[in-house]
Amino acid sequence: MDDPLDGGLMGVVGPARNALAAALHAARLRTGASPSAVGAVLRLSAGSVSAFEQGSRIPPPDLLGVYATAVDLAEDHLRGLRRAAEAEAADEAELDAEFEGSYAEFVLRSLPGSESLGLSRSLPVLASGRAGPGGGLEEALSEGGRAVLRGSAGSGKTTYVLGLAADAARAIRGRDDASAVVPVPFLVRAGHLDVARELPRPADLLRSWIGRHLPPAPPTGWPERVLASGRGLLLVDGIDEVAPQEREKVAAWLRELLSAYPATACLVTTRPAAVRSGWLEPLGFSEFVFGPLRTADLHRIVAAWREHRRGRTGDALPPERWDALLRVLETDARLRELLTNPVMCDTVCTLFQDSGGRLPPDRIAVCQALLSPSRWSRHPDGGSLDLPEDKQVAALRGVALPMLRNGNRELPYLEAVAGVRLALGTRLIGEGAAESVLRTLLNHSGVLTTSGGDTVAFVHSAVTSYLAAQLFLEEGLSELIDRAHLDHWRDTVVFAAQLAAPPERAELIRAVEFRGDADREHRTRLWLLAAEAARASPALDAVVREEVEERRARVIPPRSDEDVAALAQLGPHVIHLLPGPEDIPADDPAVALLLRTAELIGGEIADAYRLRFTEVAGSHAGAGGGEESRYKRPGGLRLPPLALETWSHTSARGGPRTAPRLRRSVPDGPYAPEVPEGDARRGVCRGDAEILPELWELPELHTLAIEDNPSLTELGGLAHLPKLRTLVITGCPHLRDLTDLRHSGVMFLQLDGEPADELLDTLASAARLRALYLRDAGPGFDPAGIGRRLPGVAVLGGGIRG
Repeated sequence: MDDPLDGGLMGVVGPARNALAAALHAARLRTGASPSAVGAVLRLSAGSVSAFEQGSRIPPPDLLGVYATAVDLAEDHLRGLRRAAEAEAADEAELDAEFEGSYAEFVLRSLPGSESLGLSRSLPVLASGRAGPGGGLEEALSEGGRAVLRGSAGSGKTTYVLGLAADAARAIRGRDDASAVVPVPFLVRAGHLDVARELPRPADLLRSWIGRHLPPAPPTGWPERVLASGRGLLLVDGIDEVAPQEREKVAAWLRELLSAYPATACLVTTRPAAVRSGWLEPLGFSEFVFGPLRTADLHRIVAAWREHRRGRTGDALPPERWDALLRVLETDARLRELLTNPVMCDTVCTLFQDSGGRLPPDRIAVCQALLSPSRWSRHPDGGSLDLPEDKQVAALRGVALPMLRNGNRELPYLEAVAGVRLALGTRLIGEGAAESVLRTLLNHSGVLTTSGGDTVAFVHSAVTSYLAAQLFLEEGLSELIDRAHLDHWRDTVVFAAQLAAPPERAELIRAVEFRGDADREHRTRLWLLAAEAARASPALDAVVREEVEERRARVIPPRSDEDVAALAQLGPHVIHLLPGPEDIPADDPAVALLLRTAELIGGEIADAYRLRFTEVAGSHAGAGGGEESRYKRPGGLRLPPLALETWSHTSARGGPRTAPRLRRSVPDGPYAPEVPEGDARRGVCRGDAEILPELWELPELHTLAIEDNPSLTELGGLAHLPKLRTLVITGCPHLRDLTDLRHSGVMFLQLDGEPADELLDTLASAARLRALYLRDAGPGFDPAGIGRRLPGVAVLGGGIRG
């Protein structure tokens, strides 16, 4: 039998079609004609002739006379071979259709039943700078395209892939006509590929995902026929789970498979930094990324969840209750922070319905629901976990604490094993037992994910903070108080205050207050953290609450430009501590400062806050001039330098090209060494090198400068930086593509000179852009002319600095 990846379908179709294909191939070889020459006679492509000779297609009857002459074959003999092949193909089609029905049922039974599969399809998927022209991801796949989907750990990549597979299976199950063209999913878990031996051939694809749940046996040659017909949907999940040194073998496998079956649609998923941008571009892959959830996405997600649940159990709540939930999600930054992936969205919606529509769903309730073993789904490859529930949670805490201390969203696998062993103590002996527990938690819990066996991560950082808070309440609060100034410890402090008994709660909040009193550098952050913890707590001593409010009132509302900058640096969670229009007189000068704070924070939560002040803002805008006029001009507020860490990378010039690397520097101060890598706010990329993909895994990045890079032609990955507000690009003369700005939160953009017309068109579609500064604008600089092309954007240049 010929190798399907080398010789097409020969040997995997029935004997009658093989006989027809072999006769056509032998006859053409006897004449010495090429496929192109025969195709020219038939007025078909050379590819069609090759398909006839491989058995994947049967020549139409009206061509047989011409075909017989072209290859010097008796027409009657050719017609006889064709009739037998056609009858055989009809029988194969019937068998194939019957099998596909059972295969579709198998796929749907094998996939998780969670609503999160449906929710994943409502997540925003954006084209990156390397995407093909026009259209979205699913549109590209529906036309036989090839795409890479990038997303961070727990972002919903796997559930998105499974959602595509489930939709395809439902389409197969629901078709009325067996001949209807519907996609057939082939799921491949990249981390389970045996790269060292042999990668799957078409006939092996059915066994590449499900593990011990074996699919029904297909008719001979069915996978090859599906792929050759262009109905195959190849879904390769988690290419980052393949060891870096083995990924080129996987690329070679994809190249060979897709060359043999070029009409096959293919989706590959990966974490952003694991695989370099454009890695599969030579194979025709476009690139897409998960974008940040916006209000419209939340509406779609909730609607999808309700539709799915309605089909199973009915919708127990009236529509107005769901509208109330959406209003809370639009304005509550702390709850909104939870909704970053399908698992979290599913949990919030389930809690809301199960509670009878109680508002708002509490963050602690969400974490408790996620960590309840009664809700943990069973993984197809999972075994049993012989540990009591309290030990299971203790093991998860053992993973959470070092993850929090490291300041990263992921933890090296071996460190996670050590954390489990330390948490469970003498119950386990040896690393093997601890690793077994961790593996089972990865398979069972649904709250832990892994990437290639190298790292583990929780589905949301809130889960990490919640587990660590429980641990600190048991073992002591000293470390938590010492690190309360670090942003990624904020949630842990708030969770600990909520979970603590009243005396411990008062002790914790007071300790955070007093640290703020003594620490001038972090005072605002610590005072407001104490206020946030107090507001989230169910009960608090009246004297402590009064102390908290007195300190909060010293920094909110802001009283100066510096106050505004200090508040804005703290991010969206500050919004719910700011006074609303009902709390402050409309003519109070602080209103303009509050609006400016929200503008600098950016995002839909901040926009909703500003919208509440529409009438107030309008009255100030009509006043003109004066002290308040500074706040109506984008860029009018001069931010002081951020006393935060900086990331940069450089590239060697003039000598051998060196791989760029991140170099981290931190400000001086007693707590500087504690600043975590994953919490960087300012980034600088210098030198002639590709922008590091690691940069896209710094979700707290606020300011990015790209300097002296003559090779840079496009930006990619800005959608991975939801908090990016300032982008400075200098010394990049060949930059021609700013498309990614459309999907970013960038408000201030600096370029060297006046942008070309095509760049202006792109900037006009950047909805959040408020200021454009052109450092080297020439004598003919016309800011008003550029401003007319960019409504709502202040255009600055020349001698304006800061």
